[in-house]
Amino acid sequence: MSQTLFFCSELSRNAGEQIFGTAPTGEVWLLVEYPHPWGPRALESSALSVAVKQHLNNLLKTIPRARLLFIKQSPPRDTFSLFVVRARARRPYAVRLMLADYEDLRSINVEAIVAGDSLEGGTLTHDPLFLVCTHGKRDKCCAKFGNGVYQRLRERESASAWQSSHVGGDRFAANLVCFPHGIFYGHVGEESAAQIGEEYARGRVRIENFRGRACLSHPAQAAECFVRAETGLVGLDDLALASTRRAGELTWRVRFDGPDKKVYEARVTNRVSEFRTFVTCNSSEPKNVASFVLDDLRALDASDVSE
Repeated sequence: MSQTLFFCSELSRNAGEQIFGTAPTGEVWLLVEYPHPWGPRALESSALSVAVKQHLNNLLKTIPRARLLFIKQSPPRDTFSLFVVRARARRPYAVRLMLADYEDLRSINVEAIVAGDSLEGGTLTHDPLFLVCTHGKRDKCCAKFGNGVYQRLRERESASAWQSSHVGGDRFAANLVCFPHGIFYGHVGEESAAQIGEEYARGRVRIENFRGRACLSHPAQAAECFVRAETGLVGLDDLALASTRRAGELTWRVRFDGPDKKVYEARVTNRVSEFRTFVTCNSSEPKNVASFVLDDLRALDASDVSE
C-alpha cells in the first residue's frame, strides 16, 4: 500500500489500539528552541555547528535517561529558550534559560542544573509546558493532526504551548506532552487538548488519551493507567510507584501507594495484537503491534502488604 493512501494515526484509532504504556521514557528533557525548518532528524539536519551538535549528543550520553527535543513558537525571537526539565515522579520542575547564540549552549553546565546545584543563570519554574508534535517531515500524521491541536492550545495557553519535534509514536498523533511532569497523551484532538490543558492546570490526569508518564517504565506506565481508569484516582500525586516485578516473560506486577494507606497492585501483560496496522506513514507493510492488557487489579491495605 502506498503511504499516500493512509494516515497511520487514523488506522490506529480505527483499530481501537490500546495506547496505555507507550510513552517514551526519560527523566531529563532538553528542550531547545529552534524556529527553523526541521528535517526528518531534527538535530542532524539542523544548521547548528558540528561542535554544538556534538555537545548535545554528549549530554544525551552522559546524563542518565536524557532526551532532546526541538521546540518552537511563532513568531521567532532574537533570543531562544533552553528548557532543562526534570520530569520525575515527585516535585518535577523546569529551568528556563534565554540565550543569544546557539554556541552558548556549550557553556551551560547542564549537569549542574540536573543535579540541582546551579540554575546557570536560568529561572526555575513549575508552570505547565504543553508540547505538541508537529514534525511533519518525520511523519505526515504529526503535521496533519498536530498543527490544529497546537493552534488550539496556543489560543488558550499562549506562551505555554510549543510545537515540538518528534516525540515518538507517529501512529498516536496528535501527541501532546505536559511538562514538567512528562505526561504523554495520544490521539488528541482540538477539544480533548483543551480539556487536557484544563485538567493538568488543576493537578489532574485525563484518563482518555493517556499514554503514560515518561519517568516510569512501560509496564509501570500501563499499570498506572489501568489503576487510574479502574479507581478514578486522577490526581497527579494520587499514586506513587512502590515496586515493579516480573511475574513472567511478558508479565509484571506493579504496586502503587495510593491515598488512605491503600496499595494498588496491577498485573499487566504485553501481548501482540490480533490486528495488523502500519506503524508509521512511511511503513511499507502492516504488522501486528504489542500493547499491555490488565490481567488483575487488587486494592490492599498498606498494613497487609508484605514483600
